Amino acid sequence: MSTPYAQSQLASVTARGGAWLVDIVASVAVAAVVSLAVGAVSAVLADLVFLLVAFGWYVASEAVWGHTPGKWVVGIRVVDTDGDEVSAVAAVVRNVTKIVGGASLLLILAGVVFIADSPNSQRLGDRWADTLVVRV
Repeated sequence: MSTPYAQSQLASVTARGGAWLVDIVASVAVAAVVSLAVGAVSAVLADLVFLLVAFGWYVASEAVWGHTPGKWVVGIRVVDTDGDEVSAVAAVVRNVTKIVGGASLLLILAGVVFIADSPNSQRLGDRWADTLVVRV
């Protein structure tokens, strides 16, 4: 697959890892606060709200801005393989794999291998969604 980006413009594994670290800490903190507030009204909904907020952190920010807050901090963004803005559908597809891929350290390491093995530095979710993570 050819892309409008040179190899030097693709985000490194370390930049992606830094963004992930910022996002996981921030999204869990926000999801916990919202979940606690909902839990005061309905304990049954608290866990569901936590998951929706944590997942929505990634999907909504990538679909609206092309980056999560963590990606913004480290200077990377998500685009489609033509270099255009990422669609909402692509944002959902690429992030669904994070639910499974973030479940264990072994699966996270498998994601790193996918990125390192890909000529376009794509993890599995990027390949399925036809997206790239690039430096800004």
